[in-house]
Amino acid sequence: MKRFTIAHISDIHLPLESIQFSKLSLCNKRFLSFLSWKKRRLILQKKMLDQIINDIANHKPDLVVITGDLTNLALPEEFQQAAEWLNNLPFSKIRVIPGNHDALVSTKWYNSYAYWTPWTKAYSNQDYPIVTKTDMTALIGINSAVPTLPLFASGHIDKNQLQRLRSILYQTKKEGLFRIVVLHHPPVSGIVTKRKALRNRKKLQQILLEEGAEMILYGHVHKTMTQKFLNTDIPLLGIASASSNSTRPQRQAAWRKITLERVDNQLNVKSTVRALDKNQQFFEKHSFYLNH
Repeated sequence: MKRFTIAHISDIHLPLESIQFSKLSLCNKRFLSFLSWKKRRLILQKKMLDQIINDIANHKPDLVVITGDLTNLALPEEFQQAAEWLNNLPFSKIRVIPGNHDALVSTKWYNSYAYWTPWTKAYSNQDYPIVTKTDMTALIGINSAVPTLPLFASGHIDKNQLQRLRSILYQTKKEGLFRIVVLHHPPVSGIVTKRKALRNRKKLQQILLEEGAEMILYGHVHKTMTQKFLNTDIPLLGIASASSNSTRPQRQAAWRKITLERVDNQLNVKSTVRALDKNQQFFEKHSFYLNH
């Protein structure tokens, strides 16, 4: 019997107070986001994130997946801070994909995502989707993060990335792998408002319906959600912000534990969410099993 465990977290929003940056950096869309951050900085707290990380470490996952928004304003100093945080995590294997806050404004690669290459495995935007394979799984990381106009947090997946995704899904199905598609924005309508949605989600939906997948993970919404992708049996799984200080059930700081066990020719998959309650104690919810 072989076992592989994945931990999924999202929307980290590392503390902005702990870095120094020029006020001139806010002379663009960042200014409005900075005002928004000042209003909600008590809702997203590092102490919650630290508890989530400690709990994940206690479960010893083989892979930790982070679906974006490590930063707040996409400042170069924030990318550096996030790289230091990632480097100090007690996990041997981490994969990161960007979120809309990480693409708040257009930035040079060397001043932003280049800091994260050890964990994204991307050396340019053209490298996405990023595929991480094991003998049981293929984790397929899509980059839906793009700069947008003020008051918008929408996503977009370019044509070349969609074409590569189709080929990857086809090939990894032939290899008999459990395909987990990972992106920041939810790939369906109705979860977020239009200004926060994935703009070309219908094109992504068509590829997923035609080529298939076994699981889809996303962030962005700051809510823990367990549902199915359109009219399929594919689990569509969102996770709340790992830094959330909310006591509202869907918004409590949480992480998702996905365990895959191969027994003979069958792959058994269990998904469980571990969340912090109002007393900052962990409890489990949203558990389900799959046979593949």
